[in-house]
This record gives sequence, structure tokens and C-alpha cells, in this order.
Amino acid sequence: MKNKSILIRNANVLDYLPTDMDAQPAPRVELTDLRISGDKIVARGQNLEAIEGEEVRDINGRTIMPGLINGHHHLYSTLAPGMPAPKNTPRSFQDVLTEIWWKLDRCLDHEAVYKSAVAGAWDAMRCGTTMIFDHHSSLTCVSNSLDEVERGIDEAGIRGCLCYEITDRGGLGSRDTTMDENRRYFTKEKSSNFRAIIGAHAGFTLEDRTLARLQELTEELDCGIHIHLAEGSTDRDICIERGWEDPVSRLDKYGLLRPDTILAHCVDITDAEMALLDERGCWLVHNGRSNMNNSVGRAPVNKFPARSCFGTDGLDGNTWGELRSSFYRGNEAGEGELGLRKASEMWISGYQMAREFFGEPFGSLDVGAPADFLICNEDQKTPLHSGNWLGMLLFAFHPWDILEVWCGGNKTYRRGDKAPFDGKLCRDAAQRIWDGMEKL
Repeated sequence: MKNKSILIRNANVLDYLPTDMDAQPAPRVELTDLRISGDKIVARGQNLEAIEGEEVRDINGRTIMPGLINGHHHLYSTLAPGMPAPKNTPRSFQDVLTEIWWKLDRCLDHEAVYKSAVAGAWDAMRCGTTMIFDHHSSLTCVSNSLDEVERGIDEAGIRGCLCYEITDRGGLGSRDTTMDENRRYFTKEKSSNFRAIIGAHAGFTLEDRTLARLQELTEELDCGIHIHLAEGSTDRDICIERGWEDPVSRLDKYGLLRPDTILAHCVDITDAEMALLDERGCWLVHNGRSNMNNSVGRAPVNKFPARSCFGTDGLDGNTWGELRSSFYRGNEAGEGELGLRKASEMWISGYQMAREFFGEPFGSLDVGAPADFLICNEDQKTPLHSGNWLGMLLFAFHPWDILEVWCGGNKTYRRGDKAPFDGKLCRDAAQRIWDGMEKL
């Protein structure tokens, strides 16, 4: 069944925002009916009358909520888990990059890029995610690589905002190829499920001449960038060693701190720099579990501006897990760095970021909203209502509670469905990548 009118009755619907694109958050839980036609919700209310030829489902009070948003992901790392330990034990974040991730992205070919994307998007979708802001790198396989990422996400049945991370670490010719791939994908015709932004790795791998080129490209295309910023002290330390300004000032100098710019991590940020990011209206994305794993420090999420949300940074696709771990970590020392108010704000902000990039009222399940949602199992143990929705996300709902995922009016997943990829072929691709890394 694809884009056929369907009436879902007796749904316990949680949504976060009205359909007005500029509306303030207004989380609510309501027992109601939903009618989906095409890719939109076209009616909502109790006791809706079925129309001729319509499929009718009574879900008996099961929870429905908007599909989750992953604000920063690296699908290219999907085939990394289980890979051999690096020959040289990393002793700094820069070592983690040079000994692991920069070797991995040099061993990806088009087939591996696609398999990473489809398997990673499938994993994320089974955790309830219907939109991924992906940050791609495959340094020896750049041209048309974003088409392979798009193909994988599309076959998983969800949406994506894609970019390629521009960097100078491969030399001028390689840098120009990464710029060309961003321009090509940004300007190509895409379906309504996909958007583009210009990607960049991190300031410490970008020469001033490249930042100037980035400024020209973003002004030409009228868009921002998706970049790692201050992921630990490495960014600042290397900038200082090379005689550059600090990472935030450098981006601002070249006009790259814009309202349509996405800044991932922001761990090593001063109060003055945070105020500037807030003033410029950039989006900040917190990736708490990745920060823990890479030993880069704890981001000052309690000081993040309102325009901030959650991402998984390639660790996995479990955005609920990211919310939880960030909240628990904030409470660990009794400081409450990510309290209930901030957790609520950042969770809903992910939908507001999706609205700005896609131009649709994500986060709402009212008339006119995209039909992107998940349906939970009937064995929910405790009641969900408007006053406890955040507590339920933090302590009750898990990926195994998801029965179905819908995106754009299509049922993209029901528990037990077969994956849209061959697991053996993925394992073969993973081994090929790992073997290549051993030779570098």
C-alpha cells in the first residue's frame, strides 16, 4: 500500500508544534483519529467518518508520535563496528581521526558508500528516525558519492539533508573535488525527501584560502554550511599553532556563521563565543555519546542557545538514546547540565530545524503536516499524557516499542520486516574496508 487514503482511529497522538511554521512549541497528547492521504495528514478529530474505498485501522489507543530527527550523522561509519583496533593506540582526539576515521573514509568505494547508507538509514529508521542530516566523507571516492548516500536513505524509505565534508587534508586537487561534489549535489534536481547543504570537516583542516572559497560558494548558492566546530580542544589548539584566529572567529570572519549553518559538537566554546553563535542564529547539534567515546570533554549544553538539538555523530542511529544519555550524563555530577527544560527545548528544536530546511511543518501531526510518524506497540506499560511526554521519552520509550514507522504517507517499516539490503554483502564490504585500513 503506497499513498492510499487511510483512516487511523483511536490513536493516542503526541505532537510538539502547531502546523504554523513560526509557532511556538505546544506539546500535547490527544486521543483522536488521523486521516492520511498522499504524503500529508488531511483530517484529525474524534469519530471521523470513513470515506468510500478508504482503509480503516483501529489501533486501540496505541501511541503515535512524529518521526525522530537526527541533526548530525555519519552514515559512512555504519560498517565500522567490529573493525580491528588501530595499529597505534590513539592518545588524543587527533590520533582518533588519523588512526581510525581518516583511514576508514579513504577505503570507501561507491558500493561501500551505498551499503553504509542503506544499512545505517535502516538502523536509524527502526529506531524511529524519519530524517537524517548526514555529513559524508569518502576521500578517495568523492564524485557522485552523495548520490549513493541518497540512494541508500531512499531505499530505507526516509528523508535526508546531505553534504560532503570539504577538507584540505587531501591537498588542493582533492579539496576542489569535494567542493565540486557539494555544488553538483546542491544544484541537482532532488525529490521532496531530500535537501542539501554545503559540508566542511572542521576548521583545523581548512586553510584560509579554502574558507574564502567556502564563503564564495555559500554566497553563490545562498546557503549555510554543516561543519564540526570545537569538537574538543584540538580545533582551537591547531588553529593557534598555525597562527590562525580561534575556530569561531575564523568562521565568522568569512561570513559562515549564518542562520542556515549547522555546527556539530561545540564542546570547547567560551561564553563569549557562545553568545556570538546565538547572535548569528546558527544551529548547534549536541552529540553527547560520541563526545564521551572520543574523550573530547563535555559540551556546555546548559549554555547552548535555543537553536540547538541532538545528533548521533555516526555512533548509531538511536536518537532516543542520544536524548537519554545526554540527560543522564548531565545529572551524573549532580549539576543537572541538561535539565528537563533544556532537554525539552532541544528535542523540539530538532523539528524546528527540519522545518527550516525542508519547508514543511515537521513535529506536528495536525492537518497539513507531513505524515511522518511512528506507531508504538499496544503493550505500553504506563500512560502518556500532555504533562509527562518528556519523562516518557527519557524513561519509557525504546526502539523495541516501535511497531511501525511511516514517512511521507508510506509505511516504511513494520517490526519483523526484512531489511532492504543483503547482510552478507554488507559484511563482505566491511571486511574489504577493514583490510584496506590495515594497509594504510
